[in-house]
Amino acid sequence: MLARLLYGNTRYFILLVMVVLAVGIASLRSIARQEDPTITNFVAHVTTFYPGADPARVEAIITRPLEDELRQIAEIDELNSVSGTGVSSLTITLVESLPDADIERSWSEIRDALGDAAAQFPAGASAPLFDDDRLKSYTMLVALRARDGNTAPLSLLHRIALDFADAARNFSGTERVDLFGEPSEEVRVAIDEIALASRGLSAADVAAALQGADPRAAAGRSTGNGNDLLIEVGGEFDTTARVREVLLRATADGAAIRVGDIADVYRAHSTPPAARVLVQGAEGILIGVAMKDGLQVDRWAADFTDFVASYNTLAPNGISIEISYDQSVYTEERLRSVVANLALGVLLVLLVLLFTMGWRAAVVVACILPLCTLFSITVLYHAGIAIHQMSVTGLVVALGLLVDGSIVMTDEIRKRLIDHGDSPLSSITGAVSRLRVPLLSSTVTTVLAFMPMVILPGPSGDFMGSIAIAVVVMLTGSLLLALIVTPVLAAWLLPRGLTRSGRWWEMGIASGRPGTLLVRALDWSLRNPASSVALALVLPVTGFLTFPTLTAQFFPGTDRDQMYLQVKLPDGRSMDDTTALVKRLDEDLRAEPLVRRVDWTIGESTPPFYYNMFRTREAMPSWAEALVLTTDPRATDALIRRLQRAVDRDYPAARIIVRGIDQGPPVMAPLEVEIYGDNLDVLRELGEAFRLRMEQLADVTHTNTSLAAGAPKWVFHANDMRLQLSGISQRDVAAALQAALQGISGGEVLEGTERLPVVARLREERWSSPGDIGNLHLPLPGLQENTGMPGVALHSLGEFALQPARSPISRTRGERTNTVQAYLTRGVLPEEALSQLRGDLLANPIAMPEGYRYGFGGDSGERAEVVHDIMAPMGMILAMLIATIVLTFNSWRLSAVAGIVCVCSIGLSLLSLAIFKYPFGIQALIGVIGSIGVSINAAIIIMTALQEDSGAMTGGRYAVRRVVMDSSRHIVSTTVTTFGGFLPLILEGSQFWPPFAMSIAGGVLLSTVVSFFLVPQLFVLFKHGGTHTMPQPLPATALDAQP
Repeated sequence: MLARLLYGNTRYFILLVMVVLAVGIASLRSIARQEDPTITNFVAHVTTFYPGADPARVEAIITRPLEDELRQIAEIDELNSVSGTGVSSLTITLVESLPDADIERSWSEIRDALGDAAAQFPAGASAPLFDDDRLKSYTMLVALRARDGNTAPLSLLHRIALDFADAARNFSGTERVDLFGEPSEEVRVAIDEIALASRGLSAADVAAALQGADPRAAAGRSTGNGNDLLIEVGGEFDTTARVREVLLRATADGAAIRVGDIADVYRAHSTPPAARVLVQGAEGILIGVAMKDGLQVDRWAADFTDFVASYNTLAPNGISIEISYDQSVYTEERLRSVVANLALGVLLVLLVLLFTMGWRAAVVVACILPLCTLFSITVLYHAGIAIHQMSVTGLVVALGLLVDGSIVMTDEIRKRLIDHGDSPLSSITGAVSRLRVPLLSSTVTTVLAFMPMVILPGPSGDFMGSIAIAVVVMLTGSLLLALIVTPVLAAWLLPRGLTRSGRWWEMGIASGRPGTLLVRALDWSLRNPASSVALALVLPVTGFLTFPTLTAQFFPGTDRDQMYLQVKLPDGRSMDDTTALVKRLDEDLRAEPLVRRVDWTIGESTPPFYYNMFRTREAMPSWAEALVLTTDPRATDALIRRLQRAVDRDYPAARIIVRGIDQGPPVMAPLEVEIYGDNLDVLRELGEAFRLRMEQLADVTHTNTSLAAGAPKWVFHANDMRLQLSGISQRDVAAALQAALQGISGGEVLEGTERLPVVARLREERWSSPGDIGNLHLPLPGLQENTGMPGVALHSLGEFALQPARSPISRTRGERTNTVQAYLTRGVLPEEALSQLRGDLLANPIAMPEGYRYGFGGDSGERAEVVHDIMAPMGMILAMLIATIVLTFNSWRLSAVAGIVCVCSIGLSLLSLAIFKYPFGIQALIGVIGSIGVSINAAIIIMTALQEDSGAMTGGRYAVRRVVMDSSRHIVSTTVTTFGGFLPLILEGSQFWPPFAMSIAGGVLLSTVVSFFLVPQLFVLFKHGGTHTMPQPLPATALDAQP
């Protein structure tokens, strides 16, 4: 065996350790560091515009053809759509089990399908806009604004932002750069409608003339003998003066009508803007910068911060370029906190070992811990797994398990050196032979317990899989070190020739009276094994009975100095209305002492700054979102609750949700009811019924339905007779309104690398009432010259009426849906509110018409999907687990004992959570699985030792007690060290670590009852049926009582 070889060849041992240290340190310096796992991109967004169409028309003409084409692609798992006024939005989710190589191929097929569907679109519909990068969060947010006391035009900020974005894209390690709140500039042709109509021209005529005068098209080549020349047509738009000179019409007397005669031409921002940004109360621009995967965020961020500082010195006076958000700050703080807690935990582990096994054994374990950690870092680095909060969680879980293996091996070597007087080489051989199978078996069983998370697909697998992978890697490393390195170190360092009467710092503290009491308790339990088993089962059974009292949770929240606000005004409100409300709200927020920074995006979602956020809102004038930074992470939740009450009181005209940052996959709302059916009116009525029920729940702050009444709209009812007499068609009326309110594109001006569209629109830019719009003049057909006739006013051709518009139509997997959402008071778990809602619906159900059904989404729906994916491979894993245990013991009965221990471990962990009132979420589930590993390890060690003892196998219950007492020292040591290692995380007080740490530490601590008073007793019952009498026990000497 390798341990014997290394003991006899010191140079080999030193070389092995040096290789592990060198490679591990190099990997530690190179491994990627980031805050959270990288989420595989299974989601894409498709946006298609069809201006002027109502939701039903968009659904029929745009959304349905897209869905029909996309449903032919087998790799698509879920297809959700929203058909709104003039826009269709589709969210595509791929099958989560797809390998990375097939994901890009699937996106390519989807792009082709979108192109095929677009061929069926009517004139006026845009091509589908495909975006498959919405799950990427930004590492840095950079804000541009005028310095305090200064003003700067938005056009200047825009040019500086474009230059900065180009420089940032060229910065080493940058993956992507996006601008938010940037203005869209154009060359405006502001038409005088009276002058236009009096010449018999329309805005469409002006746009057509502009397009015809901008010859940006290929004009062929001249090829012949001795030449090959490109041909171009001159006269393209290069200045606004060139646009003014475009000829619209030549009159009969030879006069020319040019664009400059009927319009002003100038450079301007598109109005109304698609989005705006407020940076600390001033209008500005946000730039999102994402780092490439595989880099160390702290180093990259430090270099990028220097880059921003140097670029800031080159900015014009009065312009500020500042970092609004820096992910590396949170990454460093979180990793620093975890490392500090781990270091404290390791120190507690070593102190416990000093008192239980002596300083030499503590040194052995102290040497193994860094070796195993560096080995694991090396494997993770070459596997492409970064250091982040989830992989660190896996390392923390494995810490308690790897200490167990090292302690067991060290204790076995110690007993052979001291108690049996064996030589070091003989001790190594005997200890490795004795523990090889038990350690391998316990490692395999623990690895199998974590396998469902290793193979968990989709974003949840990306998030949780790194925990399990880190555990598997570290357990594998600890097994190798326990069988190869630990025996050699223990044989070298542990004392020889000493007796149990040696000094405590060499041998550990004698158990004294507690040991004597343990011996007496074991004697009683072995005389009454059935009673002992029944009493030992009280605690785990109590744990299972308390499980229904635990509040279910998906992922815990986070203690961050961040929150965000989502503001929604009623549909139909303008960008100016939203901006006015946001400015008032911004002043209130920045007056709050706990708030240190506020950045707003108006008309679109805020740049995603956390891994489970993604953009869902675009070109929505009634929407605004704010990123708020606070001064105290621990006070943020209380601030959220207080601000929610304040904004509800002070801003009743808007729906304002104050939200915190939570872990886990993206969830649009914590509580959702999804109603499926066909008739929109019925869906709307059902949605309102569910919304009223949810609104009555105690902790619900706001409710919303996706199928609510749409924004009102003005409908022009034309008088057919008047249209006929004037020679104007309804299409002419629609074209005139489109030109007046939106404008028509007619060519573009190229300035360097910047393309500015030329847009022709009527001079009046604000049409806020039907009276204003009714004053529009339409040209009379056949009017060729300047007759002075202004054309015909729109109000003389009909009248406007205010009518309700249809709401956006949502579809899920091809079915129409109405999603009812509820938002909860911060700190209230979604499962609590869902339980209340279920109870209310059970007591007073809502009648569902035939063909209609509902289900629960939100946090509960996501959690159910994850649990389903975790449980899916359980059949195969349980079969492998049973096979491993049976092969270990070669006994069905002892395998059953091991199975009972696993079940009891779960109950003990649940009991720990119930005692301290922690919720049962994903983190607690991971802790439960980890506690199973420690408990089954102790059970395997005890039962294999009993199998090897002839006295225990022949029914000698004193022999059973002696074997158990021989194992008691390492059982107590591993239990106390595991609990002590996790104690700092329990006392940390955050939302993330305590449930996880308590489930594993509390379960392991209580599992000593199972190890001492259930496993040996079941061994006696299963092997000997409980019929033998207890031989007269020898007096409990110090030797017997010494654990």
